[in-house]
Amino acid sequence: MAGRTIFQDAEAGNPYARLGLAYMYHHGKEIDPDPELAMKWYVKSSEVGCSRAKWELAKIFRDGTIVKKNEEMFLLYLRAAADSGVPEAKVEMGFVYLTGTYLERNEGSAFRRMYSAAVQGNTMAMFMTGYMYGRGIGVLPDISEREQWYIKTGLKGDGELFYWIGRNFEYGLFDVETDLFEAGRWYKMGADMGHEKCNICWHEVLSALDKGKHDSLEERETKLMNTGVEKEKIVREQALIAADRFFEEEDEEKAFDYYILAAELGNPDAMFALAMMYHAGVFVKRSDKIAIELMTKASVAGSEDAQYTLGTLYEEGRGLKKKLDEALKYYTMAAANGYLTAYYRLSLHIEHPEIHVRNSAVIVR
Repeated sequence: MAGRTIFQDAEAGNPYARLGLAYMYHHGKEIDPDPELAMKWYVKSSEVGCSRAKWELAKIFRDGTIVKKNEEMFLLYLRAAADSGVPEAKVEMGFVYLTGTYLERNEGSAFRRMYSAAVQGNTMAMFMTGYMYGRGIGVLPDISEREQWYIKTGLKGDGELFYWIGRNFEYGLFDVETDLFEAGRWYKMGADMGHEKCNICWHEVLSALDKGKHDSLEERETKLMNTGVEKEKIVREQALIAADRFFEEEDEEKAFDYYILAAELGNPDAMFALAMMYHAGVFVKRSDKIAIELMTKASVAGSEDAQYTLGTLYEEGRGLKKKLDEALKYYTMAAANGYLTAYYRLSLHIEHPEIHVRNSAVIVR
């Protein structure tokens, strides 16, 4: 890194430097946010073959985050990202064909996109591939293939995915046919992992199968909003919002107190904010030891900011012993969780950072 900057490498044509710079301007990381410059560098990155940049542009035009929504540009970049191998883009393209939202419904194209992403290990695509085999959507029905893909989904998925699948089966959402038995299967998987919503829904489905009385979607949502996990989540999010507001108002004492509350309730962003306060000596006595301890906890909890920062500390030997293997591990985690500048740092040491991240097993969330 000596003598090199991301700005210089972006101008020189490094696709991941361009991607990282776009992300920095997009989200205000280390520099002031600038939507126009963010778009400029996303486009420049896509022009030199960065598939992740194409996916980011597809999402931007789909959601209208920093430019106006544009269906034509969304589909243009979505197709480009899917054709470049981005599994999430393939899944989105599969749903586009399956639902007929933006394009004419095409079950065969939907299946091919889902299957391709499933082979890459995308858990959503694994489930959809199994479902499409089971219902003969875009492919000849094959119960054996359905069960094989469902097993793979069960082995790799998490409680949130199982809740999503169960909910779709229970209420017939996202073009999934209503099936209470299948809903119960997936809710049970999540319940066995300790997922509170899955546990509640599983018991509700068992009751519906036994007594014939079934909650409406609105009734179920109300029940789930009153769970302990949801109530804690609301408190955690409100504490973080309050902390950020007090910090902006330069009331460091109140900001610190609310960051502590949010961090104790498991918020990784609050943990990272506390780490930075200790690192800079804001309101508290400066301590890199405490800062690194908090940053490590935040990283494990899923903070991509903490993961990226730890990567730089290990790479540059600032506050930690220089260890390139540890730096690359944390950069990989950060990139997988959406800190796109980490792809640039990886590109300086790894030939194909996108493939490396895609094949990695260190994704935290």
